[in-house]
Amino acid sequence: MARQGVRWLRAIVAVAVLALVQLGGPPSAAVMSAAGGTTIGPVQISAIGHRDLCWESTGNGATVALATCDSAIQDQQWSLTPDGVLMNGIGYCLEALPGQPHGVPLYIDFADQCGGDRGQVWQYNGRTGQLVNAGTSICAGLEGSVVSGAQIVRLTCRNSPRWSIGYSAVTVAPGTGSGPVGGTFNASVTVANAATAQMAYGATVRLTVPRALALTGLHGTGGAAGLACNLRTATCTGTLPSGASGRIDVAGRVPGDVRPGASYPVSAHVSVGGTSQQPGTVRTTASLRVAVHAAPPAAVGAEQRGSQSIVSSPLIAVVAGILVLGTVLLVAAARRKQHPAKGRGRHVASKELPPPASSPSAVPLRRKGREPVR
Repeated sequence: MARQGVRWLRAIVAVAVLALVQLGGPPSAAVMSAAGGTTIGPVQISAIGHRDLCWESTGNGATVALATCDSAIQDQQWSLTPDGVLMNGIGYCLEALPGQPHGVPLYIDFADQCGGDRGQVWQYNGRTGQLVNAGTSICAGLEGSVVSGAQIVRLTCRNSPRWSIGYSAVTVAPGTGSGPVGGTFNASVTVANAATAQMAYGATVRLTVPRALALTGLHGTGGAAGLACNLRTATCTGTLPSGASGRIDVAGRVPGDVRPGASYPVSAHVSVGGTSQQPGTVRTTASLRVAVHAAPPAAVGAEQRGSQSIVSSPLIAVVAGILVLGTVLLVAAARRKQHPAKGRGRHVASKELPPPASSPSAVPLRRKGREPVR
């Protein structure tokens, strides 16, 4: 049976390991391309740090240039399809013909009905912000500086700017915080990316905590569990998918010389470095206070418990002695009842009893004044 149990255990472990190898964890969301499985968009494309300037192209064969963002203009709407084709809102796709030199403007057309030919397939890396043409290995670059009218051109990826496909809408909200005098405090804030927004790359939550509160713990939970937190800088950074919401938990020590009823301010600010934030996004800063309450009563110490046990030891010994003595007496009494003394029994049986003495009541009574009848 033991060997059979070991074999079953080995089989279960092997199945679990195989499952982990096959799954390999969640797929990376950094690269959006033909393998993505879903269409991204329609959204606007802007340069990181310049969310008010968007890609725009007006028709078949037209080049792509930056223009003031207006979500109502179809020429500024773009969709990255599952097969990697970047479609414009008016029905044309972004093209990069092979063999052309760097600096040549990119354009849109309807060649081969935008079926995904060599120059029409693009991959977007959210962590680097690069939009790479799969057929030519060039990147969508920019002619000159980031200004209205600047054209989108072919460039080496080393020199290309960082693009944001769509907008994120990451916000932060305050939670609660409290702790006892001289003890550990716990506080939290909630960070979320709107369900209608795009992936937020490089989202950072930065906490500002008074020096009096010595930080001892910082981590994300829920939708923020994937953020990497740094206790020294009091920051949590990572990627927040659309619709993700989670909590940033912070812990630390409350000073021992503060009075109950005091409180400490803690603030949190969220920023996104790899995706343009949706214009008009509010609640990117949150503030809360860590309330200080009285410390709980101190527990009985080991020395005090030891003295109590020493004081109570004689009483326990006396009670134990009485119980033992009573048990011994009860056992002895029970044995005497079951086994009476044999010598005493024989002596009583052999002793002759004297005849009963005559008593005055045995003599016949005589009546006064009369002789007995003869």
